[in-house]
Amino acid sequence: MIKHRTEKENLELLKKNFPRIGFEGFLYFKICSEAYTLVKRARTELHERQPKDGSVPKLSPKVGDLLDEIRKQENVAIAFAAMCLEACIWDYAACNTSQNKAKENFESLNLVAKWVVIPQLLCGSDITKARIGGTSLLGKLRELKNARNELVHPKSKPIPDNFKDAFEALGAEAERRRIIAAEDAFGLIGLLLGELEKVDKTNWWFFQTAIYKDSIKKLHESSASSRKQL
Repeated sequence: MIKHRTEKENLELLKKNFPRIGFEGFLYFKICSEAYTLVKRARTELHERQPKDGSVPKLSPKVGDLLDEIRKQENVAIAFAAMCLEACIWDYAACNTSQNKAKENFESLNLVAKWVVIPQLLCGSDITKARIGGTSLLGKLRELKNARNELVHPKSKPIPDNFKDAFEALGAEAERRRIIAAEDAFGLIGLLLGELEKVDKTNWWFFQTAIYKDSIKKLHESSASSRKQL
């Protein structure tokens, strides 16, 4: 005989699979992770195409495609790392105050301010002061915010009239835009969430999920370990 679930049982099952409506932190983490994997793959292939004698490589269509792929996926990793951290810290605040209080008190704060203020108010600790292997989490978080802002608020400039100046200007602009590396953006997710878990007193649902335990927490451990060796 088939036993049908009660409405209460159906609601509990629904909440187990969808703890919060509109939470996209998992999706953003997966997109960032996939982009970082593609960056590493393209970098490896580009390195394999470098001349063994150390001479300047010829700019072939394939090399151009690889450079474009690295740039594209680095931008994806940066944007979605910031989006993941934004989604997580907002949800943490809303779960541990209320939807209305979180909106009233924290919505106007930028990404950096949210990660400084919210853990300090709710856990009594400014986790961005942590330094892992000499790396300041606050400094990296600021770099991520600035890099994300560069992507979503681009400002074009006129190109110089002679080739030498134009070439140098393009190179300088590319270097300026590369504020934070894709690996740092990706690793920052694990580092910040791992530090938040250390001071969390609320048993936040996110820390109980498989994707956090199997992926993000391990990312925190590996990122912290690699930085301690620097």
